[in-house]
Amino acid sequence: MTTPTTPTVPTAPAPFDAFAHAQALLTGLGADELPPAGGVRLHEPAEGADAVCEALLAGVWSALARPGALATNFRLVESGRQVDRSRWMRSRVGDGEILHTALVPGYLHSAVERGATLVISHLEALDERIMLLCEAFEYQLRARAWVNCYITAGANSAFDVHSDDHDALILQLLGTKHWEVDSRVGARARGLAPGSLDRVLTPGMCLSVPRDTAHRVSGTGELTVHLTVGYEPFADVREEISAARALVATTTGTTPTPRAHSDRPDRPDQLDYLAGRLALRPDRRPGASLRSALTGEIGATTRIRWASRFPPYVTTGDEHLTVTTMGRRIRLDRRLERTVALLARGGALTLDQLAADSDLPDAELRALLAFGARHDFLICEG
Repeated sequence: MTTPTTPTVPTAPAPFDAFAHAQALLTGLGADELPPAGGVRLHEPAEGADAVCEALLAGVWSALARPGALATNFRLVESGRQVDRSRWMRSRVGDGEILHTALVPGYLHSAVERGATLVISHLEALDERIMLLCEAFEYQLRARAWVNCYITAGANSAFDVHSDDHDALILQLLGTKHWEVDSRVGARARGLAPGSLDRVLTPGMCLSVPRDTAHRVSGTGELTVHLTVGYEPFADVREEISAARALVATTTGTTPTPRAHSDRPDRPDQLDYLAGRLALRPDRRPGASLRSALTGEIGATTRIRWASRFPPYVTTGDEHLTVTTMGRRIRLDRRLERTVALLARGGALTLDQLAADSDLPDAELRALLAFGARHDFLICEG
């Protein structure tokens, strides 16, 4: 008689940690300073890259299934020209003047197979996983960031040699894609110099392309998907730093040392100034804390994030912390210093994760989180 065997229960995949992934990519690019400097950089995939690619691809497929009111974020580009949206997308206005949209598979599939590229702009507005990744890059780069997605299945290039007016990180998710990137940072040339980077990217690889750097991208004849994380270092605070340098040069008669990225602060006092200025910006992450703000409840599945798009600026006194965030100053008890530091790292945390590393009793931790939700420096969702 055959002995029945106990069925194997599949192990649930680990949740996608967007903040840790962004940090790993920046470290892999050799980002000893942020944003990455030193020209074009390439990071090879590490162990576990497949799971991350699958998590991000799920966000891409979700966006394709539900363009919704953000249908204008979708473009189909063939031979350098945009294809009229009416050919590959159907739209109608339903009850409540809500825009309903859907892709037309027949035309879209054949166009992409011919070599057209489907572009989804600001993918972070269409999927939560991509949104969290975008937030993580913004927080760590101290920059305004956005995520575009490019899908093709042909061997041709939908775009000729071009350059962008912003820095970019390229994340290959599916298939392979051929990248040629000029070795001359800031060249803005219509041709590529000898010795330029010429690589085929595979899933998990990450490429850093500085702004104003000429590049050409083409498919390899298979279905391929990549994300481009565009970012503008230090947002508009970089103009303040440049203006301050110019003022110093005028008053002292010295000439600032030219560098490839002259708007990058390079001294501790400049970095401190930058941190303080960014903390004064009102920029807030998407998210609502309605339940926690109104009831004070923090559940086991509640996802807790710092609300500002940039790190807070924290100063300590004998008995109090002064936290500057989104243009406001909040005074907290000094005993909350460790917990505030954990929250201010910028990643999404659960109550259990916070409790494991915090030195606060459970009741005081919950009180802090409820206070943060109520006063909108924390986002507590779920």
